[in-house]
Parts: sequence; C-alpha cells; structure tokens
Amino acid sequence: MRFEALDTKQREVVNTVLQCDTKRILALGGPGTGKTVTALWTARAHLENSNEPPIQRVLFLTFSRSAVSQIVSRLPGILSSYEDRIEIQTFHALAHRLLRAFGRYAGYGRVLPPIQSGASRRLLGNDSGQLQYDDFIPKVLEILEKSDHIRQLLSNRWGLVICDEVQDTSEDQWHLLQILASQRLLLLGDTNQMIYTFLPGVSPRNFNQMRNWVDLEIKLNYQSHRDPTGKIPALAEAIRQRKFDDNAIVKASRNGDLIVHCDTNWEAVPDLLFEVIGSERQKGSQDIGVFAKTNSDVAILARRLNAAGLDCTIAGIGEAHAEALSCMATQCAFAVGLATDKDVRESLGVFLTACKKGRPPSIAYRLVGKIALTKSLEKSIKKRARLLASAVEGNIENLAGVAIQFRESPSWHEATRPWERAAAHFKRLVRPFGQLPVSEESIQQFLETVERNCVEALIDLTYSQRSIVSLMNFHQTKGREFDSVILVFRDNDNFGTATEPFEEESRLLNVTSSRARKRVILILSPTPHPLVKPFIDTSTKLSC
Repeated sequence: MRFEALDTKQREVVNTVLQCDTKRILALGGPGTGKTVTALWTARAHLENSNEPPIQRVLFLTFSRSAVSQIVSRLPGILSSYEDRIEIQTFHALAHRLLRAFGRYAGYGRVLPPIQSGASRRLLGNDSGQLQYDDFIPKVLEILEKSDHIRQLLSNRWGLVICDEVQDTSEDQWHLLQILASQRLLLLGDTNQMIYTFLPGVSPRNFNQMRNWVDLEIKLNYQSHRDPTGKIPALAEAIRQRKFDDNAIVKASRNGDLIVHCDTNWEAVPDLLFEVIGSERQKGSQDIGVFAKTNSDVAILARRLNAAGLDCTIAGIGEAHAEALSCMATQCAFAVGLATDKDVRESLGVFLTACKKGRPPSIAYRLVGKIALTKSLEKSIKKRARLLASAVEGNIENLAGVAIQFRESPSWHEATRPWERAAAHFKRLVRPFGQLPVSEESIQQFLETVERNCVEALIDLTYSQRSIVSLMNFHQTKGREFDSVILVFRDNDNFGTATEPFEEESRLLNVTSSRARKRVILILSPTPHPLVKPFIDTSTKLSC
C-alpha cells in the first residue's frame, strides 16, 4: 500500500501497528501535526491487511462530538471502501449503545429508561427514574466487571481500537478503553494539550503512567498541517511557555498574525468584536472562532452579535436540537391526549434552557410553574392549545406544521437557529407518516421515530448549525479549527488561585490559540488577569 500523503513518522506509526509483536502504541504530536490523519491511515492499513475471516473492525473513540465530525469529514478520502468497518463514536455514545445491548445486566430490564438531558436536570432537578448522562460509563463498567463473557465478546469485536486526545480521558474512560482494546491499541495524545484536569484521573502524573503502560511511543514530526508556515504553532508554544519576548510572538505581532486590543471595557466588547469580525472577513477568513471564559459571557456576546445581524452560533448546545424535537413531538402528543398542557410547557421550558448556557432563563421557570406565568404568556399558551386541538381534524403533516410554528417566547432570539434546524429535521421525520389521519395510534407510531432521533441527538450525532462565526468557552476547543481565533477576556475572569507560571491555564491558551490557521486576536480588559497581562506589555514594547 502506498502512503505518499504521510511523512516518515506517520508511516512509522502505520507500519508499527501492523507488526504482530506490538500491541499498544502511543503517538505523540502537537496541535495540527496530523494525529487524526495518521490514525485514519492506520485504520485503513489494518483493514487492508486483515481481509481474511474473521473480518476485522476498527473502533475510533473520542470524547468530543466536534472531533467526531472532523474525523467523519476526512473519511471519504482515506477509508472510501472501508467505512462500514470503522466505528467512530464518543465514549458516551458507545457506552449508551452497550447499555442498550446489555442494560438488563445492570438492572434496567430490556428497555432502557429515558435519558434526562442536562437542560432538563438544570430546570427540573434530578429525575431518579431517568438515565443520567454521567451514569453511562460507570454502568457499563459495572456490567463488564460482572461478566467475563460480555467482556470477552467486546474485546474480540475490534481488532484495532484508536483513542484520540488520550491525555484528557477520565479515569472511567481509561478503564473502559483498557477493557475494549485487548488486540491492538493506538493512542493519540499530547501532554501540552491537557486541559480537562478537572475530570477525575486527568493529570500529568496519570498520563505518564499511560506512557509507561504502552509498548512503544512515537513522536510525530512537529510540523503543523493546519498552518504549514509554522507561525501559529510557534506562537502558541511560546504562549504556553510564557516566553512573551520570544521571536515567535514578536514576529507574529509585527506581521499581524497576533493582534492585541487593550483597555476594552466589557460593555464595548460586542461593538469591537463586530468590527474585528468584519475586518477578518475582509482579509479572507471563511470561519472565525470566538472564545470567552464563561458560558454566560458567550451567550451575551452571541445575543449582541445576532441582534446586529451577524451570522453566528453558540457551539456546544447540541442537546437543544434534541429538546426542540421533543417539544414538537410533545405538542403532537397533546393534540390527541397523549400529553398534558403541563408536559407541553415543560418541554418548551427545557428547550429554552438547552439554548442557554448556565442558569435557565426566567421564562423557563415560568413555564414549569416555579415563577408565576405572565398574562401574555398564559394567553399565548391557551391559544396554542386551541390551534393544536383544531389540527386533529387533518393529517399528521398538518399537525406537525402547527407544532413547528411555536414562537411564544420573549427569549426566542437565542432559540431561533436550533429550533429552525430541528424543524427541518422534524419535517423529514414526518414524511413517512404525513398523510395519515391524526389519531392516537398514528401519533404514537410517529412519536417512537422521533424519540429514537432525540436519543441520537443527545448522545451521538452533532446537529450544530454551521455559520461564519462560532462562539464557545475556552474548554470547547477540541476538534475545532478556524481561519481566525478571537480570545475575549474581561476583568472578572476567574482562573482560580494559580500563579506564575500558570501551567494549566497556559496549556489552555496554547490549545485555543493553536485552533487558528491564520490569525490570533486578543481582546483584553483595562485590568486584565495576570495570565494575559504580559500581552499588554509585549504590545506596548512593539508599538514604541
């Protein structure tokens, strides 16, 4: 097989995996050095080399939905004839799949309980009768520890298991990975990109234990495929090492690859951001990533930019898609008596909560009865009930058309995009049932289809709305890259009690800035945190 697309170190990884005497390999590489491409070529080589029975399969595990999307987008060019033999999933998606297959051994019976989303838990509190997202992997481990037969069955399924971003795998994820990978294991990681140390088991010490556990460690060439010039990777690495006088930072500043806006009050940030984004688009940036410290700051910036007519979306609210589908389905159920008015209000409240980071919006509390309904909201809800009731005289397509027109919310500006995307999905689900007359039986059949899609949206697939500008917090970087990256800092940003050299926080700056292909832009407050204050000093020196 020919590997012209790979360099010598990448080929070494591929060839080593094919050797029978090396079972566990760790490929180390910085941001953009081709770890994912190396892994996909390795998967192809493994599958091409094992066409004899039993047919081999490859499992590619990560913990980021955006990383799954990135991997899938690269499949056609590398695994065109083997896509049906490689499974690419997040840890939680795989765990839920295993619970569906073996959940009865954990006391769930033959049908799993419904999943309670994070938004539902934030608004309504923990529901002990529903399955919690954080329970997936512990419950699977419980099953595997009890049954040698199931453990053996799974370990024989995949001839090669690949794990991306292994430095950020939690203790439970690492335990599951070790059980699944009894044949061949390829780990991809970089200790300098470890940013999830708030998770149990994620630490430099544990990563070193992983390095000692593998049979072979290979360091990929330090050349970024994201930015072949090497300017951004060098800049990001100098930031991680806190070398603000480094030539990489000085040169990037002089060439306009690093731009620092100082002394910007929070109230002025949205206007400056709008101006900077416009400038970046004029320079040719096709996509722009905006990062802020907190989810609430992200929501505020998104609201202001959308109000100004800028096409932007908030990353990491994928569950809003599932909750929108659920809300539409609940309205259809209400029309035939399978759901109550309370169910409709709760489903809308949970959807609006899913569209907002942090604390649920006040309207969500009103909808679920924790705050009194306003007269206007109560009036619109009653009107909605009448419209749904009148739609039962037609077919399911007509009823669904009423359900997707729900707009009774003063907070709808944050919910419009996920609702519209879910509405398009809902219409596709309606098509096989559309001409059926509305009845309890026909709606029940339709709801089963919607429920399956809601589960997929919650745990497996990503339905993020694509747009020119994506906003997210600093920890939502994995699996993403942009032409331009804008990092927004404000006076009250909380980075804990850390002091120089800000080891963990500097890794976070390294990862976020390395998402850029062309340019990194910082917006700093008048009194910035000591973590980023040196950028002002550097900027001042260069302007003198």
